Amino acid sequence: MKVETTITIEADLLEQVDRAAKDFRNRSEVFEIALQEYLPKLNQKPQKRKLTREEEIKLINRYADEYCEEILENLEYQVEL
Repeated sequence: MKVETTITIEADLLEQVDRAAKDFRNRSEVFEIALQEYLPKLNQKPQKRKLTREEEIKLINRYADEYCEEILENLEYQVEL
């Protein structure tokens, strides 16, 4: 079921829609097709990007500092052999 609605968009964007509408029946068809293709992408989980070398090193150092403190604290409770 189609529903009539009103939207407000930038004039230059509407001009692009009008140019694209030449290949379709009307503006509504352009909007409908664009939304059908774009909305599923919005609902997908974002792709994890690969860390840069610098980001990896920063992350490793951060965790190393945290774990080093924890390890040293645990070693204080060790019984001397």
